[in-house]
Amino acid sequence: MRKTWISVMLILFLVAIVTGCGQTSPYGTPVPIKQLKWGMNEKETMTRLGITEKEITATSNGFMLKERIELYNRPAEVNFLFSEHFLLGITAIFKPADVAFVEQEITKQRGPGEPQYNAKNELIQLSWNDGLLQDNKKWLAVVEKIYRDNGMKATENPMEDGVNVTGKPITSWVLILDKNSPRYGVVSFYGQVAAMLNYPERFFPTGKVEKE
Repeated sequence: MRKTWISVMLILFLVAIVTGCGQTSPYGTPVPIKQLKWGMNEKETMTRLGITEKEITATSNGFMLKERIELYNRPAEVNFLFSEHFLLGITAIFKPADVAFVEQEITKQRGPGEPQYNAKNELIQLSWNDGLLQDNKKWLAVVEKIYRDNGMKATENPMEDGVNVTGKPITSWVLILDKNSPRYGVVSFYGQVAAMLNYPERFFPTGKVEKE
């Protein structure tokens, strides 16, 4: 009985945490989970969620929660994706019966998504992108410096060798709507550029970039 009560309290606590968006950031759309911010490491993410290793399952590039939590007022299996210990993505898997509702809720928050159709003219995906990195020269300069200081060339010319920094949205959401796909109902949240802008000093071998 005690174990059941503790499990119920944990679920209620996580529901309270995930209601709403993440920490305020000037870079793109916040993480869709309260208290989180693109670029946090694994320990910071778990601390903000109020969970321990007992509540997660390790994956090859991060971890997933053992219990479903509510996103957009619907239960979802949630995976947190890290690269070099930086939170760059979150994947939420919704039940098929909840997909239409989730689509409506995301549209309320972010406006109409960009549709993608298959050869039969069937809607298979919606995506929501913030402004592109190259549209903000100040942010672009920060990201280019991060790549240079890590020994990589950043270029705005897709024909040149190096890391192409054009066409990169600050953050993006992708909802799979292909009912013939095993990924139907998956929402992927990406925030690589926002992570670099939130914590530029973490991407540098030495030194820091001053942020205003």
